[in-house]
Amino acid sequence: MLELLPLPFAHVVGVRVSGKVNHTDIETILAEVERKLVSEEYLGVLIELEHFDGFTIRGLFKEFKFLSKYINRLTRTAIVGEPRWFNRGTELVKRVYPNIEIEHFIPLQKDEALLWVSERDAGTFG
Repeated sequence: MLELLPLPFAHVVGVRVSGKVNHTDIETILAEVERKLVSEEYLGVLIELEHFDGFTIRGLFKEFKFLSKYINRLTRTAIVGEPRWFNRGTELVKRVYPNIEIEHFIPLQKDEALLWVSERDAGTFG
């Protein structure tokens, strides 16, 4: 399941992820990214993982399709959660997109993660 998070920065998309992510969850974040890209050139992404259980096959395919379309308009991705959830997905993403800038933060560092992902001087992936 995916829930959009209200954040104080127009150039950052925030999502809370729990359980298994499917293709409709990815469509939710895709719609939010597209909405924000109308007024913002680049976006950061803050992901809070709570009891993350991976992706469905269709969800994983949709995630890579999403990344392929918008990778050059994303600056940073901050993942907040336990290290075991972080390591599962990021290794695969980094193999496909080696220049991607992803940082992991434990739940106590949520404020630090938001500040890091919202920095406007960050480079873009690509």
